[in-house]
Amino acid sequence: MNTMACRWGMRVAGALVLLATAVAGVAADEDRVVRVKVDVANIRSGPGTDHERLWAVERNFALQVLDQRGRWLKTVDFIGDEGWIYAPLTDQKPSVVVESDVANIRGGPGPRHAVRWVAEWGTGLRVLDRKGSWLKVEHAERGQGWIHSNLVWGDTSP
Repeated sequence: MNTMACRWGMRVAGALVLLATAVAGVAADEDRVVRVKVDVANIRSGPGTDHERLWAVERNFALQVLDQRGRWLKTVDFIGDEGWIYAPLTDQKPSVVVESDVANIRGGPGPRHAVRWVAEWGTGLRVLDRKGSWLKVEHAERGQGWIHSNLVWGDTSP
């Protein structure tokens, strides 16, 4: 009886470890942000090209991963809209989306640096570096500059 109880205990412990690993994997996936790595990608209502195209996103747009089915990712964007994107159109490079109406992109990390250009609400930016609360970012067409991290949503780690 003692041997049987020990085996049962080991099986329960093994099952709990597997369950904990699975739950940790789901939790980690919910924190994962992907970057659109192509010029334009479609967001669809389901996992496949036979599903309706909801909208399109441009290079460097950040999306949080909610689920995955095969090579399709269910995502949510910075305003809470959900949709599916083909995973090979994304990568793990850090990116953010401008949440404010407009945001100054500066020549250096701080308000004393000159404004190089202005990014509008919804603009996707690739994160290259970080100094304190300032992010060095890159836009596909406008080039590089610095933005304050309070003005963006997404993966701010370089």
